Amino acid sequence: MHYFVNIVKKYKVVSGPFPKVNKKVLLLYSGGLDTSVMLKWLNEKLGYNVVALTLDVGQRELNLDSVAEKARNIGALDTITMDVKHEFVDGYVSKSILSDGLYEDSYPLSTSIARPLMAEKAVEVAHDYDCNAIAHGCTGKGNDQVRFETSIHALDPSMDVLAPVREWNMNRDDEILYAKEHGIPVPVGGKYSVDENLWGRSVEGSVLEDPLVEPPEDAYFYVTPPGKCKDTIKEVKIGFEKGLPVKLNGQYLPLITIVNELTKIAGENGYGAIDHIENRVTGIKSREFYECPAALSILEARKKLESLALNDKELKLKKYIDDLWANNAYNGLWHDPIMSHLNKTEKSLNEFLSGEIALKFYKGNCIVTGAESPNSLYNYSLSTYGREQTFDQGSAAGFIKIFGMQTILSSNVRNKNTHKLRAIEEEA
Repeated sequence: MHYFVNIVKKYKVVSGPFPKVNKKVLLLYSGGLDTSVMLKWLNEKLGYNVVALTLDVGQRELNLDSVAEKARNIGALDTITMDVKHEFVDGYVSKSILSDGLYEDSYPLSTSIARPLMAEKAVEVAHDYDCNAIAHGCTGKGNDQVRFETSIHALDPSMDVLAPVREWNMNRDDEILYAKEHGIPVPVGGKYSVDENLWGRSVEGSVLEDPLVEPPEDAYFYVTPPGKCKDTIKEVKIGFEKGLPVKLNGQYLPLITIVNELTKIAGENGYGAIDHIENRVTGIKSREFYECPAALSILEARKKLESLALNDKELKLKKYIDDLWANNAYNGLWHDPIMSHLNKTEKSLNEFLSGEIALKFYKGNCIVTGAESPNSLYNYSLSTYGREQTFDQGSAAGFIKIFGMQTILSSNVRNKNTHKLRAIEEEA
């Protein structure tokens, strides 16, 4: 049976042969071993026609045409590829930036914030192709199963979700054997389990599962191991408007370009690697190795800008809101109504975060070397100890008396009572 190409306005679609089966499943297809075996298994064992959906969220070595061809050769009914990099950056990464998205003050949520977008596209395409179910390649141990399934059912509670890796309990050896028996190409290597997008790269498995072992050099991709960095200093300036990066070294650029440039600049100078013992949604502690050069650089710059333009109460509120936002994003609750409230609050808190921050990269370090903002609350004449000072130091005495009043009163009363108690105890 010959193949034919069907061009659909929203998608790049390649249609294949049509087995005589009535039910269809939308498979989130990466092209790797797990999802390739799943594609064949769903078709052969469960009688599903499989619609394979591959999304480009910035995987550096992803070739959409090659992935589509592989899925088609394995037996996909339709293979759909979508470039959603701009949508990912503008609709998801931007919200994470405004929220200083860091899970457990360490992980910039690179994989976490891509999953709700992928779930949205899966539901959309499943509806367009009248699929009975959506399948994903997550295990029963990780976070992504929660993110995908919660998002899918928040968007369409009637949609069935299949998790073959979790449900069939196949191990990697079984998958390789099945793949070879069915002529499915098996990737060479595969030492680590890797997830990648524009905002960062997640690496786990193999020797990384032992917290005593330093991440080996072959785990690095975005970031140059600090010991191999050039002995040079790289300086950049990031310009922000209402909390989002809009300029790099004085030039206005799209956010996606700024992210890509900072990934390259910071990564080449050894900055952006994260070695983290993480608390998963499922209650398991896992050792994760992340590379997020652009994310950490932007968030480091924002920290300085916030200290300059937000008052102490706003900073305390933002820290609380940021933690809440990060926990919800990490735990797969992107579509919970609370996120809408949090995003509105974050947008308000970012209203005055405009300015320019200078960074210096050197052998794995990122140092803020300068900061300015039209909304800066730093007042030189109030802060200086020099002749230009305008602060009335005499006003401090009255302030101290009022500010410390309760502390002084409570301490005095309790000290007196303590002395009385000791006297009674001594007499006894």
